[in-house]
Amino acid sequence: MRTKLTKALCLSLIVCILLSVFMVTVSAATVKKEVVTDFSKTNVLDDLESSTVNGQLFDITDYPYSAQRNIQLITMVEYCYSFESSNLDYYGLYLYIYNPRNLDIDTSNGANKVQMATAYDSQGNPTRYDKFTLQFCNTVESGNYKHLFYKFKVVEKKINDTTFYDRVNSNARRYDITGIELKTKGANNAIEYKVGGTYIFSGYAKGFGPDKEAESNLNCVVEELETLELSVHHTNYRTGVSSKGQDYYNEVNTVYFSVPVRVFEQYGNLQKIRAEWWEYKTKMAAITSDQDFYNQLLQYVGTDVGEYDSNVPVYIYSGYEGRSSTGIGIPTYHDYHWVYNKDLSTKKNGLGITTEVCDTDLQSTIMPYAFYAPVTDVDGVFDFLSSDPVAESVSISVVRYWIYNYSNSLGHGYVDCNGRQLSKDLFEDSVDSGRTMGYNDKTIDMGDTFDLLSYDSNHSWWDKLWDYGFSWPTTDEQHKGVKPIHILEAGDLVGTNSTISQRLLVKEDDVAALKSFYMSETAKGNKVVVFRFASTEYYCAPAFTSAGSNMVSCDTYVAQQTVFFDFDIIELTFNNDGEYRVIPVVSSPIDIVNEFQPPPEEELFGNTSAFWMIVIAIIMLVIIIIIG
Repeated sequence: MRTKLTKALCLSLIVCILLSVFMVTVSAATVKKEVVTDFSKTNVLDDLESSTVNGQLFDITDYPYSAQRNIQLITMVEYCYSFESSNLDYYGLYLYIYNPRNLDIDTSNGANKVQMATAYDSQGNPTRYDKFTLQFCNTVESGNYKHLFYKFKVVEKKINDTTFYDRVNSNARRYDITGIELKTKGANNAIEYKVGGTYIFSGYAKGFGPDKEAESNLNCVVEELETLELSVHHTNYRTGVSSKGQDYYNEVNTVYFSVPVRVFEQYGNLQKIRAEWWEYKTKMAAITSDQDFYNQLLQYVGTDVGEYDSNVPVYIYSGYEGRSSTGIGIPTYHDYHWVYNKDLSTKKNGLGITTEVCDTDLQSTIMPYAFYAPVTDVDGVFDFLSSDPVAESVSISVVRYWIYNYSNSLGHGYVDCNGRQLSKDLFEDSVDSGRTMGYNDKTIDMGDTFDLLSYDSNHSWWDKLWDYGFSWPTTDEQHKGVKPIHILEAGDLVGTNSTISQRLLVKEDDVAALKSFYMSETAKGNKVVVFRFASTEYYCAPAFTSAGSNMVSCDTYVAQQTVFFDFDIIELTFNNDGEYRVIPVVSSPIDIVNEFQPPPEEELFGNTSAFWMIVIAIIMLVIIIIIG
């Protein structure tokens, strides 16, 4: 590594001497005890004005307000390290931040973090990086330097059962810092700022070395640290079907970014990507093009109506299957996939004989999502199905806004999301099978694969007829052995947008943006990496509602999706003929929320053909009887 600051006298040297430590006699035997100031409470500007930075006395004129500058790490302080564990309570790491654009940093938020190395190989190269919460100490609260400087303490946490104290060498305490994430008030996500540097401390503050009487000889050297700064873009892809059955669709969530070619030349092929995120599955959302029904439904958003309330004039259900009575004393059966405010009680006639039996897979007592999505371009195929066409898609921005601004009035609490509070009303208590709800920290290898199985993989011709009627969708779309990491090549972008979309598993509407990104980045000497980090299920079905007089209401559908909050890439691992190198990444966290899309036209048409399915079934039964 190249030395950026040679033998730089760190801020902690003067601070520990002038502000922190003094000796007092506590007994006739001249036993001495260190009394240490609470360093988190010392004023940030006082600390800086009595410090040395980059080998020079701190000069506040070097740190003006400027719209052209970005947040910087002025210095890091190792406070009162001692090789004696009895002094561990005094030990701490502090960061001094220069805020030239006068951003209003949300100091109460747990999303403020620093990323640091926590493991090393035999050559001293970092092999793992982790994020640590930053505890706000203080800032300049008023005057000419208001919010120009911030002071934070690094909150310790154990990594593989070790702390910073366990991991450092007493003679040369090394701390590798790659980036600082800071969230401003009103923002949904933090921004990560590149501050890559290796801080190596030697010596001790007065009273904390092996010689308690020696003056402070604390010293710090700062070296450059290889850090990749990534601009991450998101896209998704939904297949027309899923092996899970009718109304389910495979969904692939993908991010793409560029890496300089020089990195590949120096460290080899990309082998692994490590990322973190908070994963949740939304509860069912209702999307309608019926304005009156929407206005009525909106009155009950955020209200718990129980399993059924006869005073509530709206209901919704999806995935209906009915079996009519075949004789006296045999009831009619009603099966639903999902219901909201639907009367499921067993019905009996005046003689006490059961006439109707209802059942459902899922039942919701609240309506957490309701969207109005009128159709602007009506396809003629719907004209004879319903006077009101099926609702259109709900955009990503609208879905995000709803999640961010939902009123949590029911008192059900919140889900954990990196320091943010998002209402628990909005999310299920589980995610897709095999996946982890809440916090995820995953390393995905180039050799890993996943499958997107089609409806055909486990459904018969009869299933198709029963589920979709005459108009079943094309279900031979099947992707096996899909690689989650792909280095984009020019040939991948040849063909129509539809062809490219299916080939790369990206949204068709995003193909143009991907092409543009590829062209601009390759022209800069970069390679584009496509990272398919999650394969989940998207549910979407036509809905039956209180607003429609027909058995099938084509103006409303219900849907749910998996969302990923504060998705963040932490590190990339490269492989050069078996020699692995971990490179830390600076990448601002993003929320990955997709649009709600209506069911395919074929499914809507197929579901309205239930009558014809029954007719075919009866005809086939008659034929079988005749042949038999």
